Amino acid sequence: MSIFSRFLAQLRKIFSSVCVPVPVELLLVFFTLKHLPLNFLSQMRLTLLFLTFLTFSANCYKILVYGPKFGHSMSSFLGSIADTLVDAGHDVTSLISIIDPEVSDGAKKSTKLFVAQSEATGKLYSDFTKAKADFLEMNLYDPIGAYFAGKFFSKLTATQCRAVLESTVLLEQLKNEMFDVMILENFDMCGVALTEIIKPKSFIGSSSHVAFGPQLEEFGIPAFPSFDPSLSTFRMNVHSIWDRFLNVYADLLVRWSYYYMRTEIDELFQERFGTAFPSVKLIATHSAYNFVNSEPLIDFATPTVAKTIYIGGIGIRKPKSLSSDWEKILALRDKTVLISFGSVCKSMFFPLEVKRAILETIRTLSEVTFIWKYEDEDEFTINEASKVENLVLTKWMPQSDILNHPKLTAFITHGGMGSTLEMARAGVPGIFVPIFVDQPRNAAMMEYNGLGKILNKFQVSNSTKFVETIKEVIGNMSYQEKARRISAMLRKKPHTPEELVVKHVEFAAEFGEATALRPQSHEMTWIEYNNVDIVLIGILLCLFILVVCMKIVLALTRKIGKAKKKIE
Repeated sequence: MSIFSRFLAQLRKIFSSVCVPVPVELLLVFFTLKHLPLNFLSQMRLTLLFLTFLTFSANCYKILVYGPKFGHSMSSFLGSIADTLVDAGHDVTSLISIIDPEVSDGAKKSTKLFVAQSEATGKLYSDFTKAKADFLEMNLYDPIGAYFAGKFFSKLTATQCRAVLESTVLLEQLKNEMFDVMILENFDMCGVALTEIIKPKSFIGSSSHVAFGPQLEEFGIPAFPSFDPSLSTFRMNVHSIWDRFLNVYADLLVRWSYYYMRTEIDELFQERFGTAFPSVKLIATHSAYNFVNSEPLIDFATPTVAKTIYIGGIGIRKPKSLSSDWEKILALRDKTVLISFGSVCKSMFFPLEVKRAILETIRTLSEVTFIWKYEDEDEFTINEASKVENLVLTKWMPQSDILNHPKLTAFITHGGMGSTLEMARAGVPGIFVPIFVDQPRNAAMMEYNGLGKILNKFQVSNSTKFVETIKEVIGNMSYQEKARRISAMLRKKPHTPEELVVKHVEFAAEFGEATALRPQSHEMTWIEYNNVDIVLIGILLCLFILVVCMKIVLALTRKIGKAKKKIE
């Protein structure tokens, strides 16, 4: 290999993942040329200039990440994808539609554009905020509740989507950018429909939670409620007819809610762009890939397709050392249990009797230190909680760092996907109190794999049951052993979530949608997909054969009867 070839190879290696503006590229080239020997310059100046320019330019793609600012887990998931792509050297823009102004942006490194919360969205969201206190008492199998929840969320997302569509200058600017890839959150179907307006070369759907029934079908994956738990199913024995019935029922409730969300967005876009505008369901089937925030090593084994990429755990950073204050807390007793119910259903909103039951549970297990994330100081914390010796209250904590501390014994959690993946990677078993949305299913998969126990949210006020559940998890070493084994497996996986995201986004940017990855089932009617026509033909054929056989039997019977009469 010549000196020039070796030099160019090194230059490619250094800058192949860097997306640099043209003027900076030229400065880098001339800076390099300035320090080369004169005889080398005289032979290679122009070649080096053009090849280096092409090297820098060819590896940078323009990517748009669209998502609503609605829930910490969703923003964090999309933000992690955006930041990962920035780190890989791509030009990434995050378009953030604000539903909840208090949630973090998620993305830290990409260029950020915002669509402000509209006045109508603000009014709707204030109603949602008031309802947070009722989540702990919400019945997940209530059809009336499911109906109103579906109507509310569909109206909320559609109202903010209208604000996005009214940002006509911004949308025109984004269309003119000619993005190579657009990444969106499937739950907010506004992003799916926007791909028809912004016109990226290709788009990738994503799910910040586990994919479920109607979403699976958009991906081209058949849904099997006979063995795949629905979002609101937290325990399922596949051999129990009652459990399977409840799961089918829960799946129907989820589909009911999802139907309203789709319908609202379809009506909004067809009202603005005409009835020929394609449905969200149809658009979603043309995604290049679908990123799912789930981890197959802890999830239920279900059918999948090649375009579904599991990136559970993206954005989980390496744990850092704890401060001396936290180290002292974790050193107080041999066992420490962390308590956090997430950012939506906050502990401070729990009914007083529930908070007192948790306090009684903590008081009973005096040999264990409990760290409880409690969002604000109130009469309960001042007059009651502060008097419990083995309880540490905190408004904020470095959750990931504490989970990875060797003195942490268990985690009492709502079972949000972010927390679930963090604890699995840290090797910590859990006590799960699923409250709503995907949390029941997340808890179910962890219990199924022996990584914790579920406590029904309606049993939290029963301190005796709560104590029994905690004792089982912290006293039975099988939970610790299985958690450590899963942690080791996750750390040694062949590909990290970040690598999977970068490789598949770059592939989609270069080639667009691979039509071979789109199942033919998307073009089939319900009758064709379920072979109803074949079944009907089979039934008719069986009936025809039965009728023919009956006629033959009757004819033979009559013939035999006549023969007997002649003999007589």
